[in-house]
Amino acid sequence: MRNRILAGLGVAALATVGIAAPATALSSTTADLWVVHAFPGATVDIVITGAADVTLEDVAPEDVAPLVDVPAGDYQVEILLASDSSSLLGPVPVTLAANTSYSAVAHPNAAGALTLTPFVNDLSSIAAGESRVVVRHTAEAPAVDVLAGTSELFTGVTSGQEGIVDVPAGTYPIAVEVSPDGPTAIGPVDLTFDAGTAYFVHAFGAGLDLPYGVVMFEIAGLGVGPDGVPAGSAGLAAENTVNGGLAAGLGALLLGLIAAGTVVVRRASASATR
Repeated sequence: MRNRILAGLGVAALATVGIAAPATALSSTTADLWVVHAFPGATVDIVITGAADVTLEDVAPEDVAPLVDVPAGDYQVEILLASDSSSLLGPVPVTLAANTSYSAVAHPNAAGALTLTPFVNDLSSIAAGESRVVVRHTAEAPAVDVLAGTSELFTGVTSGQEGIVDVPAGTYPIAVEVSPDGPTAIGPVDLTFDAGTAYFVHAFGAGLDLPYGVVMFEIAGLGVGPDGVPAGSAGLAAENTVNGGLAAGLGALLLGLIAAGTVVVRRASASATR
């Protein structure tokens, strides 16, 4: 992916592979913005205008670009077909508050149409020995249940929701089933989550044309020491939430997390550390 930074923007636009951006690059005047391409089949240009101007060129499906220290303010985001610059979506208004981390995700909605939704990335402290998994419904798919072994992480998750759960770091057999009592969409596949790291997972796929893929990035360095607070729960399914808040057009879904296997996960992941 080629990234072009336009007039006067003090921001690092980084390629998909080998990303290393500070997890705490926030201030009273800036926000972090991660741009995620989770719409199958189209290489696009993403044009962001407002308090600063950025154009990301030739963004392929499954690409991720972190834009760190974007000035807070109002923006317009337009998605253009890279081959001929025809407009696919937008301009879509997006407001970025200071001292906040966001993901702007281009994805199909439940009806299969291209949409763009901003998420707030939860960068709150993670209790010692735990990791955070944030799953977002970004595929053209019905409601699903997400399971870790026999434990249900989320049930009846539909497009327009985001799920967040802190779990003890370790390896879990993850599976996804169409809800309720539908076919298994993915897995079970063993996945490993590291302590002090937040994993932001975006489903990648259309309809029930299984298996799905994934677009994912991770932000490390969020853990607290053994004596730190807040204390996390030791239970696998504790502290899980399903939100439709600011991310009103996206939701929680682990459909892509396993389907393409660790090859896709590794290729499409980005790491950020303090």
